[in-house]
Amino acid sequence: MRSRTLILRIIITIFAFLVFQGITSAVTWQDNFDQEIEDSWQLQGSDSIWRVEEGFLRAKIETQKQWQTIFELYQFIAFPRLYDTFTITVNNIGASGDIKFGIALGKHFLNDDQEIEETGYYLFFTNDMQASRDGKVFLGPGKRWHTDVLNEMVLHFDGSRFQLFGDGEARMDFRDANLPKIDIIGFVLVGYVTDRASTGEAWVDEITISGIAVSPKQKLTTTWGHLKRE
Repeated sequence: MRSRTLILRIIITIFAFLVFQGITSAVTWQDNFDQEIEDSWQLQGSDSIWRVEEGFLRAKIETQKQWQTIFELYQFIAFPRLYDTFTITVNNIGASGDIKFGIALGKHFLNDDQEIEETGYYLFFTNDMQASRDGKVFLGPGKRWHTDVLNEMVLHFDGSRFQLFGDGEARMDFRDANLPKIDIIGFVLVGYVTDRASTGEAWVDEITISGIAVSPKQKLTTTWGHLKRE
């Protein structure tokens, strides 16, 4: 017990020193969904059920609404900030039924009073890519790729440039000058409900986010939280 306490004090001292030095560093963050980590993810929406089960994150639409598009975001909050460069790798990701599932990258657009006026998203699904404003998504009848399930999806973002890979295949490479930084990273679940209950379920086995620039204070807070859980 004393040795563990000593190690924790050393770690805290090192991080405290870095905080005072004002040094930022790039980190790699991973979640293999062996257990639910409440301070890493936050559900935005009330029309879906998300659960961590047997090493998977699983999600499905569950709502009383009818004839509407459902947009549900499971937002990454472990390191909240503006993200300018990062790589997201997800393993064993897929969806069944009448839903789409993937990664959402979002940006808040401010008005003249510096208040959030609207939020825009690029939605990178396993079988499609679409844009969205304030959760409004038009679901077309076709699919860009016939891959409801992928062994690996990789998404690079580097100062306005987006690159998407599916199972090693280069799928998209484009720029958007309006998005030099990203405010929001998360999993997205989208579907259109009619007068019947929505069917289908989405799942993902593991996510790794690398290259995130964080301050020593942010890194210390997250590391200390993991130490407390252990």
